[in-house]
Parts: sequence; C-alpha cells; structure tokens
Amino acid sequence: MNIRKRGAALAVSSLVLATALGGCSIGGPTGQERADDLARQLENGGLGVHSAEAIYLSSFSGDLTVSVILEPDALQPGYSVSARTLGPILGVVARSAEDMRVGGVGFYAKEEGGIRISLKTAAEDLGIAEAVNGHSLSLSGERLESLANR
Repeated sequence: MNIRKRGAALAVSSLVLATALGGCSIGGPTGQERADDLARQLENGGLGVHSAEAIYLSSFSGDLTVSVILEPDALQPGYSVSARTLGPILGVVARSAEDMRVGGVGFYAKEEGGIRISLKTAAEDLGIAEAVNGHSLSLSGERLESLANR
C-alpha cells in the first residue's frame, strides 16, 4: 500500500511539473490566453495601436513575441515612432510579460500598409538602445522590469 501512495504522489508531481513547464497553470489561463489578453489591451488601450498579435512560445523560458500595427496618427515622418508613443505601449507589454513570467519579449511594429517602423530613436530616448535589433526590440527580463516600473 505504501508503494501505491508513492506512485500516486509521483504521478501527481509529474503532472504538476509538466503543466508548469508547458506554460499552463492548473485552473488558470494558459500562456497563449494571457498573450491574447495582452493583444486586446494594446488594441483597446488608446495607445495608437490599430491591431496587435502576441504569441506565447512554450519553452522553458516562455518567451513572448508581440507585433503591433500602429495607427497613422501614432507615426512620425520617415516611418518612425516617438518615445512618447512607444513608452506606454512597452509599459503594457512589460507589465503583462512580468505577470506571465516570460524570459524575454521580441517586439515588432509596422504601419497599416505593412512597412516596418523604426524603433531606434524612441528606444534611445527610452534608454533601451541596446535592445534594438534591426527593426525590432529584444527585451530581456531586466529591460522588461525597468519598463514595467515606468
């Protein structure tokens, strides 16, 4: 009988560990459901985001990819964005990422016609110039924490 109890305890422990590593919590929203909620927050938050997509990548670190299409009024000449516009958007992303306990976020922005938006000047003004990776931002846990606290 003692062997059965140990076997049952081991099975339950394995299930809990597999669920946690898979990005899910028992009885709560999955990582992707939380990512979908983040996309809705960006679209409905009056931040200049026309549409958004957030993808939770199930892995040990649980990374997140966020792509937004900005409204024309949120853009500056030359298909760029200001820190005044980008800061609040990244604040929402960072707070959600912190709640989701993701290891990092890849952030991308385009205009409605599909042209990629330059994030370089805004990132420099926000003090995260090292996060610029071409036309995207690679936000590590430390950068996310600093953005979430703004």
